[in-house]
Amino acid sequence: MSAPRSAALRALALARARIFEVSPPSAVPGGERTGAKVLRPRLVGPSMLRYYPANLNLSSLSSVVPGLLAPGEKLLDPREAQRLEDVERRKGLGKGPPKKGQGRRAQMKGKKK
Repeated sequence: MSAPRSAALRALALARARIFEVSPPSAVPGGERTGAKVLRPRLVGPSMLRYYPANLNLSSLSSVVPGLLAPGEKLLDPREAQRLEDVERRKGLGKGPPKKGQGRRAQMKGKKK
């Protein structure tokens, strides 16, 4: 049995490149992979950004539309107002966030063995 000729091997490599959609061996010196199959499709990011609407709230709206409010006037989002009320209520119950430097890490630091 004889070894396959180089012409037959070249034809086989070209057929493989056509079937599996890879670049032919003559196009890439050394035969390294190029990643062309991954880079060929369109990018998904721009179409996703077009699909989802921009997230607008009252604070960003006043920055987008200048002159919407009189100087010194401030719009307060109802959700933000509710959040601030909840924080104040929790602080009154003693369940708010600790003051800076008095959290769990600081308490553990004082309990050394």
